[in-house]
Amino acid sequence: MKKITLLLIICLLSSCAKTGLHVINNFAKSGQFETHKNIDYGSQKLNLYVPNGKTITATVIYFYGGCWGQCSSYNKDDYLFVAETLTKQGYAVVIPDYRKYPNVKIDAILDDAKAATLWVLRNKEKYGIESDNVFVMGHSAGAHLAAMLVDDETLLGDKLNQINGFIGLAGPYDFYPFNVNDAYLFDLFHKKNNYYASQPIHFVNGNEPPHLLLQGRNDKKVFVHNAVNLAAKLEQYQVDYELVVFDKMSHAKIIINLAKPFKNKAEVLPHIVDFIEKHSH
Repeated sequence: MKKITLLLIICLLSSCAKTGLHVINNFAKSGQFETHKNIDYGSQKLNLYVPNGKTITATVIYFYGGCWGQCSSYNKDDYLFVAETLTKQGYAVVIPDYRKYPNVKIDAILDDAKAATLWVLRNKEKYGIESDNVFVMGHSAGAHLAAMLVDDETLLGDKLNQINGFIGLAGPYDFYPFNVNDAYLFDLFHKKNNYYASQPIHFVNGNEPPHLLLQGRNDKKVFVHNAVNLAAKLEQYQVDYELVVFDKMSHAKIIINLAKPFKNKAEVLPHIVDFIEKHSH
């Protein structure tokens, strides 16, 4: 088992990440949940996972990362392991696909994130989800999308009060000026002379739901200042938040920490569960 775990870690932190996800998702297939796949929510589709034999206490909408499409070809089916872990806690899990760069720019991607969230708020009871507790969660670029949904109140409007909280794993919340190696971001965000306008930190005004910011200090892709600076802004506006920085956690490890081979020794999941329980009705 130790050799398998080591192999998975090496694979998930390297160019064979897609293969590593396939392996850990094979562990997740034995989970006790009902799957509703490829549900239309607009121009895209989502997967819904509902726990079997448990009272559903919350719904988590999970947005995956991948540089908004620029650096990966991930899709909703690659994150079955997230659904398996969270349904085991009694949560319904929604994982939407969304349009990706370079086919579209950030406005269209955010439109999809908004549409998926509104679909959940309208349709959860249709699938036997009676709980009114809804959380948005994401990793990396997905954490950016989820954060924008709760920090830019123009996106969800009066529906924002139906979101109990935001859970961000290694999210880019305050990343301007862009690194020279990330030149694509100038095109993705296409805001003339206003590139910071799609960064969550610039929208905080005190009307946000609670935030849980999970970040690895050893993250070489999304640096720790993103979470620290957002936490400071939330503090300034007296928004309820928790900031947890893991000393040895890398960008990939913070999400694969939720996979079945790792979660029994996980550092991430207990914080997520505590946050959801604390902010559920």
